[in-house]
Amino acid sequence: MKMKKIIALGVSMAMVLGVVAACDDSSTSETTAATTTAATTAAADDNGGDTQQSDDQQAPVDESGSLAGFTDLGAADATNEGTDPILVWSWNDEVGDYIKEYSNVEIAYENVGGGNQQAYQEALENALASGDQAPDLYVTDASWTQRYIQSDNTIPVNDLGINYADLTDMYAYTLNFSDDDEGIIKGLAWQANPAAVFYNRTVAQEYLGVSEPEDVAPYFATWDAFLKTAQDINTASNGEVKALSAIEDMWQPYQNTRTQAWVKDGDIVIDPALEEYFNFAKTLYDEDLTFMTGQWNDNWTGNASNDKVLSFWGPMWLGRFSLAMSNPENPTYGNWGVVKAPVDYYWGGTWMMASKTCDMKADAGQIISDLCINQDNLKDMATSKGEYVNSVSIMQAIAEDSSFGLEWLGGQNPFTILFDVAQGIDYSTIGVNDGPINDAFSSAVGSYCSGDYETIADAEAAFKTEAKEAAGL
Repeated sequence: MKMKKIIALGVSMAMVLGVVAACDDSSTSETTAATTTAATTAAADDNGGDTQQSDDQQAPVDESGSLAGFTDLGAADATNEGTDPILVWSWNDEVGDYIKEYSNVEIAYENVGGGNQQAYQEALENALASGDQAPDLYVTDASWTQRYIQSDNTIPVNDLGINYADLTDMYAYTLNFSDDDEGIIKGLAWQANPAAVFYNRTVAQEYLGVSEPEDVAPYFATWDAFLKTAQDINTASNGEVKALSAIEDMWQPYQNTRTQAWVKDGDIVIDPALEEYFNFAKTLYDEDLTFMTGQWNDNWTGNASNDKVLSFWGPMWLGRFSLAMSNPENPTYGNWGVVKAPVDYYWGGTWMMASKTCDMKADAGQIISDLCINQDNLKDMATSKGEYVNSVSIMQAIAEDSSFGLEWLGGQNPFTILFDVAQGIDYSTIGVNDGPINDAFSSAVGSYCSGDYETIADAEAAFKTEAKEAAGL
């Protein structure tokens, strides 16, 4: 994905590749989130709804008990033909740490790019093309997973000895996202990523007069309600405290609730939800309702530690990794809560897949099974680390557990809310070239907000030109 120059709004490629931090532990530390018995069960009523399982959440099952709607090649008798430890690549250390904790397979692990997804992708493309020192097993980010799923660089999970019947407890969208045009599943994810709002309880109490999730929820219930909240906090604090750190914090809720893909019939389509994003971003910019930090820079992450920002929006990895809310050394540790956003949305994800040059198929299959299928491991990820895992039954059980809570969230059980949000996740608009198209769109929005374009139509025209080039149209 091409890197854009920094514009007045502070938009960069990292804005749309925010999931670079979904698993990025290169700059923040993660500590195990302990459970408590002080769960905030009242939040379930006002924020999460009931937790009755939806048939649309779980992977579809046929009469034989296996997956329906996918092309099952049958699990192969996977073997290891190589002699060296299986080579695993990622752009950070999280996957390596998980493998060491949850699998007994010996690995050779390479953190390629040190958190820089662009550098990682370039190295991965070169290695896969040449076959020279190519990884046996590698991971991809949600914004560019489909590019690898649809290529011949990735082999079916069946070839790794994985049975489709073992995938029936996964969230359906994670499987729909990871199969190719022939319905063959070629990657698996250990996490699902329903997203909500992390709010600072101290800021909420001072400026809203309430701090518990059920009382804070109305201030985020609709876009109009949230805009008024942002305006009121800005006025009451004389601009010293904001509802948001960056305008880009609104990008994912809008981008991931669109109903149309970027490309249709050979042309670029701008969904009505993204038309609204132009207007909302412009209002935030003109009324100075954020700190204009831009996502992922030090000021943005720092604002999660200083009681100057009311809210950050995203899934569990955002609070745990990117913003270090779960680090006991963070001054705001234990001072956060979770409420639903005005819309149900998702953000990010990481998929594991084996390359066409993999000569350690048994080990690759074992690692993927250990991280993505093993129920004991997934349950531990959820309860001890606060990971929203890719198991409907596990997340439902924890969501309904009134004794479960996370200390860094003031004892609240966030999964009660997130389980409900997950029912509405839809990956159907995802395309192969979403990464560069998202980048082009975010740049257009930033340029419009800062006045480089007089009208939305002008910004959209410039965006479409660049997006068509990025998509090869």
